[in-house]
Parts: sequence; C-alpha cells; structure tokens
Amino acid sequence: MEKKLNINVTIEGIQLPLQVSSPEEEKVYRDAASNIQRRIQRLRDAYPQLSNDKYYYVMAMLNTAVEAVKVSNRADTQPYIEMMHDIEKEIESFGIK
Repeated sequence: MEKKLNINVTIEGIQLPLQVSSPEEEKVYRDAASNIQRRIQRLRDAYPQLSNDKYYYVMAMLNTAVEAVKVSNRADTQPYIEMMHDIEKEIESFGIK
C-alpha cells in the first residue's frame, strides 16, 4: 500500500487538507494553489468594482478551465500534426505533390 502525505494548501485564507502520493505531487498542488491565489488577486486589481468575492472565484475558475482546455486540445493534436508532416515528407520523396 502506497503511503500518502498529508498536506495543507491555503487559498483565500481557506486551508484545504489534502493527501498526496509524493513530494512531486505536493509541489504541483502548492504551485496550483499559488497560481489560483495570484489569479484571484489580478482579477481583484482589474475589476475592483465587483460587489462579491464569488465573482472573482468564478472568473478564476473559468480562466483556469479555459487554459486547461486549450492545453488539452494542443496536446491531443500535436501527434497528428507530426504524423502528417512525416507523411508529406514521404510523399515528396516519391516525387508526388
């Protein structure tokens, strides 16, 4: 059985108790929490007129999700793009254009 590490990360003054499987995973969670906190602060600075903190949280979640989708889409298509370039080179080597 794999031993889990108990950690706490804090976002917006809220401590979140978590279990992670390695120091590497702990770093990922801590970095993610820091990124979220920075994003919320940037949104507060950009939109100081918002009346409720929930707006900042939801905007931060939306921005994070959009980035994740973009990265996922890039990651999914890259192997196919490379494969198409390889096929084009092979076709060109036969003198076919």
